[in-house]
Formats: sequence, structure tokens, C-alpha cells
Amino acid sequence: MKRFQFRLATLLRHREMLETLREQEFTSAQGHLARAEARIAAIKAAFRAAIMARGGTPGERIDATSMLDRERYLLALHSEIVEQERFAEGARIVAEERRVALVAARQAREAVLHLRDQEAALYAAGVQRSEQELLDEMATLRHTRGARETAREEAA
Repeated sequence: MKRFQFRLATLLRHREMLETLREQEFTSAQGHLARAEARIAAIKAAFRAAIMARGGTPGERIDATSMLDRERYLLALHSEIVEQERFAEGARIVAEERRVALVAARQAREAVLHLRDQEAALYAAGVQRSEQELLDEMATLRHTRGARETAREEAA
């Protein structure tokens, strides 16, 4: 009997390739999100450091120009944080969309794998049935030959 060959093997390879592609897209989206969150963390750290330096040291003379520069810097950092958080939110949305697409691709591949497993099980059952029929036929032939030989011996 010929060996098992899945009739939808091409479709399965296509679904596996799509899943791989979706996985790469999801990984890329996660990378963008991680970089955005790292930038936010770095800017927030600079913001906290600038706030800590805002108080100065006791006995230091107050310089209005440096205070104004520091406040402008803090406003710029705050604006950058807001902008990066918007970017990160967009990256989160894209990452979630990519995750959903990856899950759908996995489910589609698994559906075809399930069909392959069902076909393989049917094929194996058919092979087993054919082998059993062959064994039954061989046993019947042996029994028939044995009965003929016994009848010949009794006749002789």
C-alpha cells in the first residue's frame, strides 16, 4: 500500500508560513513598544533628576535665569513624555493587533493540522484493516490446505 500523503499539504505549508510571518510581525511590534517604553523611562528619569536639582543646595544664590532655563527644560521633558506616551499607546495597539493576527494564524494552522491528523488516522485504520484482511485470507487458505491434506491422508 502506498504511504500516507496529506491532500492539503500545500495549504498546511502556506498556513505555517503565514504563522511565521505573523510571529515576526508581532515580535517587531513588541520591540517597538519596548523601545518606546524604555525612552519614556529614560525621559522620566531625567525629569526626576531635574526636579531633584531644582531645590539647589542651602546657601546657594538664586539665579533667575538658571531657574527659568530649568523650568523650560522640565516643560520640554514633560512634553516629550506626553508625546512618547502617545507613541507607546499606538505601539501597544499595533502590538495587540499583531497578537490577535498571530493567534488567528495559529488557529488556522492548527485546524489544518487537525484535518491532517484525522486523515492520517483514517489511513492507518485502512492499512490495519487491509493487513487484517490479508492475514485472515492467509489463515483461511492454510486451514483449507490443512483440511485437504487431512482428507487425502484419511483417503489413502
